[in-house]
Amino acid sequence: MRFLLAALLFILSISLLLLGLAQRTIWAPPSTFSVNLSFQAEQPYLLIPATELTMMPGEATVTAIGPNTVHIAVGKEADVSAWISLTSHLQALKLEESKAISVREVQGTDDFASPIGSDLWIKESLNQNVASATIPESGKYAVLIASDGFEPAPNRVSISWPIATSTAVSDTFLAVGSALLLAAIILNLLALRKMMINRGPRRKLPKAPQGPRYRPKKTNYELPRRGRRSARQKLAVLPLSVGLIFALSGCTISGTPVPTPTASESPTASVAEKIPPVVNQAQVRKILRELQQVVAEADESGDETLLESRVAGPAYLFREVHYLLMSRSDEIEPLPPISSSAISIALPSSTNTWPRSFMIVTEGDGQLPQALFLQQASPRDNYKLWYNIPLLPGSEIPAVAAPEVGAIPVEKDSLFLTLSPNQLPGAFGDVIDNGIQSEFYNLFNIDGDEFYEQISTSQRNQLATLERAEITFSHSLADENIISLLTSDSGALVALMMRDEYIIRPTERNAAVTVSGLERLLLGVEGSTTGIRTQYGDMLLFYVPASNSDAKITLLGATQSLIAIGVLEQ
Repeated sequence: MRFLLAALLFILSISLLLLGLAQRTIWAPPSTFSVNLSFQAEQPYLLIPATELTMMPGEATVTAIGPNTVHIAVGKEADVSAWISLTSHLQALKLEESKAISVREVQGTDDFASPIGSDLWIKESLNQNVASATIPESGKYAVLIASDGFEPAPNRVSISWPIATSTAVSDTFLAVGSALLLAAIILNLLALRKMMINRGPRRKLPKAPQGPRYRPKKTNYELPRRGRRSARQKLAVLPLSVGLIFALSGCTISGTPVPTPTASESPTASVAEKIPPVVNQAQVRKILRELQQVVAEADESGDETLLESRVAGPAYLFREVHYLLMSRSDEIEPLPPISSSAISIALPSSTNTWPRSFMIVTEGDGQLPQALFLQQASPRDNYKLWYNIPLLPGSEIPAVAAPEVGAIPVEKDSLFLTLSPNQLPGAFGDVIDNGIQSEFYNLFNIDGDEFYEQISTSQRNQLATLERAEITFSHSLADENIISLLTSDSGALVALMMRDEYIIRPTERNAAVTVSGLERLLLGVEGSTTGIRTQYGDMLLFYVPASNSDAKITLLGATQSLIAIGVLEQ
């Protein structure tokens, strides 16, 4: 009876296991839902907005196939739209009350450009003939598909989403089937044990007297078999059970039930969010690597035109003049390279408009840390280094927002600070010239300011030692592009360029003004009888507290370079 019950349990368990496996394999629903985009119009760009990418739950995967280069760019929807702007393009459009996507043509200008390598993209894929990219499930990202920006975009595009299928029923079948199979094996083993006990050796008893025995004639029927041969036949079910459980043991798959996608589900809930930072950490590292490579190549060759792709403004001017000085003398040492040490602070601006900027501060790695300010002038421009400012010894950057939050840009004429950013050069220059007698003296913290001490001391020495000539000093804003970012205490980090202009004129008829060092090297002559006008550029980094704060303006970083020198006219 036990062997019969074990056989029934075995048959039932195998049936349930096979049913559960069938639901995971041959009866399983499709793992993805795909939509193919077909279109005939030829335009260089195909825009897939965020709404179409979130038509189904899960991370969408976009695949494009074309005859030549295939480029897929993923970026914030506002950034992708800003890059395309008014240029003619194709746009994907979800059909109402259906899970289909059509493509419409948007007419515009023919201001085409290559989107490959733009700093706006958080992810891009570039391959020959076929490319694909997975879009994060946030509802904020759009996709731009192109070839090289001038040829027609690939016209075979598909969007697929994973389908989360519930495995609760198949899990039940597999679990119950496995339990019944184990029960059948245990019952089989118990029956075998009982049989072996019953067939064991017994004590031999004396025979009782027997009467006459009846001996029937031989017949053709067979009696039931007994002994070991019979036991082997009943045990035949055991190896079969064990073999099947080993064969099926690796097929049980566990999973968490996930609701099946429905037409009403959509992750694009309307939620008011603050303006995100202009770049993330991955974009910052990519831009910094390219900047380091460009500056290293330009420094090695001395060709300032190589800087144009990643350097602009005062940072470009400083290196341009220095390359000229190096070409005139072998004794001129190259400028320090862009630091390759780890980033200690990354502060992107939080804005949807242009120009955009971000600041990074390197750890230094044996040298003074560098504060790098990069700016993107328009959506199709890359970020360029505007200010490269070594921090002064002992200076500390005030608390700033996390990179994932970003900092609000501060206008150069802001009235919410102790001093507007565009007034800093004139006020600081007045403190350099007049010291404690300056009306701005109490606004600045000059204790331990090495830059202030060196410049003010140099000016006083020139006034004291200059003979048969007169000298005038002036300090002004050298570049209107001031980069300012808000700090956590409502102050601002302000990067700017100040121009120091020194004019020396002879006071006697037979006197002349002579120059030496870098000034003579750049001027090309020893001096002039009419006078000399010399201009130095200072890239400065200030911390400016809020207008309602008792803190003082502090100079955090500074670097100076000779930028121009000329002979005065009669």
